[in-house]
Amino acid sequence: MQIERHVSSLLNRPSTALSGGAVQQSASVNTSTPRSSRAPAFPDAPRLSSQPLRYNVQLNEQLTSVQQAENFLQTVERQLVQFNHSVSHRTDTTEILQQAQQLKQTLSQRQTLSGGTVDRNMQVSLSGQTQVNFALRNGSSLMNGANDETLIFSLAGSQRELSGVALSEESHSATTLLRLNQALGRWGIHGELSERQVRFSVSEAQWPRVSQHLSVQGEGTRFPQGQFVPLRPQAESALEERIQNIIESPAEAPRHLAALQRSLQEVTDQREQLAVSKASVRQSIESMATFSQDNAVVGAQRLADKLTVSGRDYGDVATALGAQANVHAATVRNVLSV
Repeated sequence: MQIERHVSSLLNRPSTALSGGAVQQSASVNTSTPRSSRAPAFPDAPRLSSQPLRYNVQLNEQLTSVQQAENFLQTVERQLVQFNHSVSHRTDTTEILQQAQQLKQTLSQRQTLSGGTVDRNMQVSLSGQTQVNFALRNGSSLMNGANDETLIFSLAGSQRELSGVALSEESHSATTLLRLNQALGRWGIHGELSERQVRFSVSEAQWPRVSQHLSVQGEGTRFPQGQFVPLRPQAESALEERIQNIIESPAEAPRHLAALQRSLQEVTDQREQLAVSKASVRQSIESMATFSQDNAVVGAQRLADKLTVSGRDYGDVATALGAQANVHAATVRNVLSV
């Protein structure tokens, strides 16, 4: 009878933490899905920043882009400052040539060093969709025409693609440009008016194909009929091309000083914009904190108290079960049958 009362008191003692744990374990088992039907634990390719942080993929990717762009622009800015100083002070052409070659090497690795976040004009695009701005040598013919005409654009390369547009004599420049964008937009080409001239842009990934294989056929007004005429896209002058000109003629480097200073100012402006992006990322990181320092200490203490109580309850139940297991089965039957 004493054994019965002892076992009963132990088994009937409240054990909230233990019981809760048992229910949660059972629920997790019942709701588990087969391994084959589970989604991949990490569907996107891991992109770790140079200062790894355990946040979500999108935030970590943004942080990585900002760091890559900042590191590349910082390197270019430092080399440009030294190069401008040498050119402005009429340093020996040998030293100017060495610095120009070093800067040219850095710019030639732009895609790799910046992770595709900086374009050839030193403009930052954190989405990775860098653009090439270009003009068409015969682009004025697209905007001007004495008659209505249908143009057929062709983009060759790995395969030939066609796109058509009907232009009207009475259309305004903005309307004509809108129709051109609709026709060329299927290849990612976008045009805009700037000082009565049309400037087009396309992604750097698409630029090699567009620069070599874009042509147009008309009806005899703007362009000849029956044959495709190359449009000959011409990219805007970039810093890398200026440095190449200096390498070819180091003695004429002072002539490029004004352009080099503009490039340096552009790099500095982009770094200032990156500072704003870094502040935005920092705010996102801070907003993910769920505990202040004081609340974290209080929460940890409460958790420790609950674990302590649960440990005592578990110890009592384990002792009771151990005691029952050491009693002979016939004794237990005799006690329970009383």
